[in-house]
Amino acid sequence: MKFITPSLETERLLLKKGNALDYEKVYEYDFKKLRNINGEFESVKQDKKYIEGYETYADRIDGVFDWIIYLKNSNIPIANITANREDKINNAIELSFNTHPNYWRHGYTTEALICVLNFLFEYKYDNVFCGYSEGNIKSKNLINKFGFQPYKTIYNSWIKDGISITDYRTILTKDKFYNLYKKT
Repeated sequence: MKFITPSLETERLLLKKGNALDYEKVYEYDFKKLRNINGEFESVKQDKKYIEGYETYADRIDGVFDWIIYLKNSNIPIANITANREDKINNAIELSFNTHPNYWRHGYTTEALICVLNFLFEYKYDNVFCGYSEGNIKSKNLINKFGFQPYKTIYNSWIKDGISITDYRTILTKDKFYNLYKKT
């Protein structure tokens, strides 16, 4: 089933469907190199070919919500949040997110995630999954801050520079989220 990504709003942010130029701005840097996996942390410009079609992803694939996050006062695109990969057994959907490094440590990602989680839990889901790879401490810390709990460890999930990487999948229940964030 095709989902229509709704526009959402917080005090400082607008969350809505983006266009190709917005994705280019958000993904200016290669996020694979910013995740600090295997100690690699570099600000390397993204090859624009890698993100071609990002703006139509939700239109082409069933069961996808895809938001670009904009600063409300300037309409500058700063981040992306995607919800996809429904899990009907757990009545869940999986979240992934990226924030342009110029906008790290301002609380924008937290603010946007609270808004999206509220939407997803009110929409129909009882659980939300989120994952991170070994070494990606920024994502791990943010996921833990939200109260996500360990769900599954995937050893040897993928290989980076000849080294096997472990992925961690976490889960957040609707009740836990509402207890922590009181439907803000």
